[in-house]
Amino acid sequence: MNNIEKELLALLADPAYSITLQTIRRIRFPASYRFESHAHPETEINYINSGCCMMEVEGQVIPLKRGSCIMVNPYKRHLFMVDVSKSCAITQLIYRAELPGQIPDCLPCFQEVSACHVFQDCEELCGLLENIQRGYKKIRDNGYTEARFDFTLLQLFALLSGCIEEERRLTDGCRGKLEEALEKIHGRLEYEINLEELAGELGISSRYLRKLFVQRLGIGCTQYITMLRIAKAKEYLRDWDKGVTEAAALAGFNSPQYFCRVFRKHTGMTPAEYKNMKNDDC
Repeated sequence: MNNIEKELLALLADPAYSITLQTIRRIRFPASYRFESHAHPETEINYINSGCCMMEVEGQVIPLKRGSCIMVNPYKRHLFMVDVSKSCAITQLIYRAELPGQIPDCLPCFQEVSACHVFQDCEELCGLLENIQRGYKKIRDNGYTEARFDFTLLQLFALLSGCIEEERRLTDGCRGKLEEALEKIHGRLEYEINLEELAGELGISSRYLRKLFVQRLGIGCTQYITMLRIAKAKEYLRDWDKGVTEAAALAGFNSPQYFCRVFRKHTGMTPAEYKNMKNDDC
């Protein structure tokens, strides 16, 4: 038995340990669906079964595609938006963990260092979530089904911890450069962003920068910036005091006409229509 197995079994045997499931379900959202920013004391895991969506976690915009998974830690503010062109289906697990005071380093899924973790191409995780959903329905049948369910949760925590460890190993390499790029982009959103200059500041080529975005986020660098600007523009348009032209400028669009075209392409409506719709909801 290796050290990770020992720590997982010790955790299961600890009287202070308990997992309370709030939600385990598969949900299909219509195109353009939006769930506003919120926070809760549970851990939230969303696996993307089909379609594309975006989450904003503590101000960081994260595009997600089929096969992507995001783990949002407790009390971190986040919102959810579905792509305008098609619906999106996700498998969602929300749980609260009661843990002993000392958590071993080999189980980083319980260490809330980051606001969230994003994993790409994780079909194995999808299978585990489906097993948890099936097991949860039978958990009260007898002690054997409850034991199987508890061990399935341990499998989930082992898989998540392994994914997070892999994420950490990339921190000093490409992921470190990507995080630095994201920080610079977020700080300059209202200004023109030149990818060649940005890559030069990072000490890498623009080709490598584009490759990082596709590999780690599943979306191109320019697409990411546009998506981020549209999300910011929506925030400004919900403000009564800001018109379309001002919202466009603050979100980094030099031309109101170009802003209107891009906004309509991404949302299916003009900025004015979006502003009126949101203000009517108030």
